[in-house]
Amino acid sequence: MQTLEPDPAQRASSHSRFTWMAGGVAAVVAAAAISYAVGTAHEKTKTVVQTVSATPAKSTKAAPTCIPGAAPTSCNTDEAKELAIPDQPLNAPTRTVLSQELVAARAAALRYPTVADAENAHMLQAGQFSPLTGAHFINIGAMVPHGTNVRYGGFDASQPQSLIYDGSDPTSRVIGVMYLSLSVLPPQGFAGPNDHWHRHTNTCVVYQGAKIVVPFAADSDVTEPMCAAKHGQFMRETAWMVHAWVVPGWESPSGVFSHDNSDVRCANGSLKTDAVGFCQGT
Repeated sequence: MQTLEPDPAQRASSHSRFTWMAGGVAAVVAAAAISYAVGTAHEKTKTVVQTVSATPAKSTKAAPTCIPGAAPTSCNTDEAKELAIPDQPLNAPTRTVLSQELVAARAAALRYPTVADAENAHMLQAGQFSPLTGAHFINIGAMVPHGTNVRYGGFDASQPQSLIYDGSDPTSRVIGVMYLSLSVLPPQGFAGPNDHWHRHTNTCVVYQGAKIVVPFAADSDVTEPMCAAKHGQFMRETAWMVHAWVVPGWESPSGVFSHDNSDVRCANGSLKTDAVGFCQGT
């Protein structure tokens, strides 16, 4: 499985940061590595649905109870609940704040336009490329123990913890960002109620020095013994996260905060993946 190897000059620093991440933040890293399959419904209503009909048509079919992920074995019931929640209209002051936050998020993404830029900034690739959700690179600097974003549940739109790319080659382009939180309840996040934070289940992440690999599909029937056999760390449930598709040209048809972006596809234009949910990006 393809992994990212930091340069030797950063190895000692990266190792100390990985020691810290091996606890609660391991859940964050694993979440970014397999961020492709599930949204968890929760008490604070956040949504990824962009529009709904004013008079929904009646259907003879039952609403889906499980939404398949990119991997063939991945499926989650909570994402089905999430997709059923419509966006809420915003008042003028809230819309003004949200617009400022989205501009800040876009600026943060465009600071690292290619994977080469992310690697030069010593970001760590977590897993490989997945259709619908891209390739995630972890910004360790935004995940330090005393930072406001991750450790204590604060939110700063200008400091995403992960950048999303349309592939894992050096020339692959940035397409979005992801925010993470270790708070017990979903964080307030962006202004308004329409950024629906989610979590993943049954994740396994393997640390190999300063490398991160993902041996199994998330949101499937992976067990702790299976993960232990790979010398990995198993998380029944990950940290909170939300995508923001803020890069021009990569706006998600399902909304800026949608979990999946249907325009993000494998290099051959398909959604066909390997057993873990990965394929070749651009």
